[in-house]
Amino acid sequence: MDAPRPARVIAGLITTVTLEAGAMNWHQPQPWRADAVVQGRDQDYNSERFLHVFSYRHLSSMGPLEDGIRGTAGSVTGDRLYLDFQYRQTFPFDNPDRAFLLDIQRGEDFDGDFQRQVVGFRQILGGRWQLSLRGDLFSDKSRTDIYFGARRLLAGGGWLEAQWVLPDAYFNDKTGGDSEMRRRPHTLFLQWHRPHGDGAVTTVSFNHSPRSVLDDRDEGVEVASRQTRLALSHGRRWGGWGWRLDLEAERTRRDHDLDEVPGGIPFERDMEAVTLSATQLRHRWRPELGVRYLRLDESGWFGREVNDAGRVKRREPLLFSSLSIPLNERHRLLPALYVSRAGVEQDAIGDWSERDDDDWIGKLSVPWQIVLSREQDAVLTIAPSVRLHRAAFGGGNIQLHWPL
Repeated sequence: MDAPRPARVIAGLITTVTLEAGAMNWHQPQPWRADAVVQGRDQDYNSERFLHVFSYRHLSSMGPLEDGIRGTAGSVTGDRLYLDFQYRQTFPFDNPDRAFLLDIQRGEDFDGDFQRQVVGFRQILGGRWQLSLRGDLFSDKSRTDIYFGARRLLAGGGWLEAQWVLPDAYFNDKTGGDSEMRRRPHTLFLQWHRPHGDGAVTTVSFNHSPRSVLDDRDEGVEVASRQTRLALSHGRRWGGWGWRLDLEAERTRRDHDLDEVPGGIPFERDMEAVTLSATQLRHRWRPELGVRYLRLDESGWFGREVNDAGRVKRREPLLFSSLSIPLNERHRLLPALYVSRAGVEQDAIGDWSERDDDDWIGKLSVPWQIVLSREQDAVLTIAPSVRLHRAAFGGGNIQLHWPL
């Protein structure tokens, strides 16, 4: 017999685990962006940047592949806010084999901020295949991205999925300037998702944008670029513990031929991160202990936003621990401790600071989770924090997760 609804809500809060280990949603298509390859990012990452971002990861049991609202926002500096928001919903027709799809996103990656409003349609064929056609539409038709998708449903709730994205699909035909795609960009997204019989769940996602060439005459730069991103997430229960492993990797290569510097200036980025955590499921407070390691190397010309070249090397091991303390059937505290050794070497890049950091940094966060809707298992999380390496406010974080 099913447990009463309030009990199921609290059980869901008790088993809350980390579903996002990094700064971006690695299990979604991440198509090529013109502003990323030309402008680059405008943020100078300080030594605390990735400690803050990791502490703002999504804490709800609602995953990135489900319909609903999932958003997290938190302060990373005095004037910068980290934001990862998604509203995703499927609207079935009278014929349930067809549906309208809506996916609104705001977030950022290592190349800066992005926004997407992806709309389209899905058709189910034979009960096992889902075909989709979607677009990220703009009033400037040259900026429209087209998504072609196919998903093969597998036994047990798993799937294999492929999406082919044509970014700025009509650029050469519709652009109002003299710029042109000399080699058109496209992005291939592949995903394998499988719930296992023993309660384990595995998701593997792959984004690849092969070589493209954009001649941006307004900015006076021709950019050849290619990028690959890979992510793996695996969670399972074993011996009274809940285990989770997250792996992320990115390889980016670009060549910029500037009007003022003929001959080309390269840019390279290599990033890997691994996160492993364990949660004692039989304890009332569900203690969690985890470790994360981040490696990020960037060198070359960082784009028109900073208009300069340089080098960044980061090595950041991180230890984290948390509890899940019930207050009543609607409220819960999730205190968490983060301790990192931030090793950062950075040459001067435009107005960015030169850095040679090798410091212990720490943070104590006290998320307060509130049930907003028992019917839909919707929760709001408010998380103040303090820095432990110096007496200072550690940034506030607010999260909303509303399954639909």
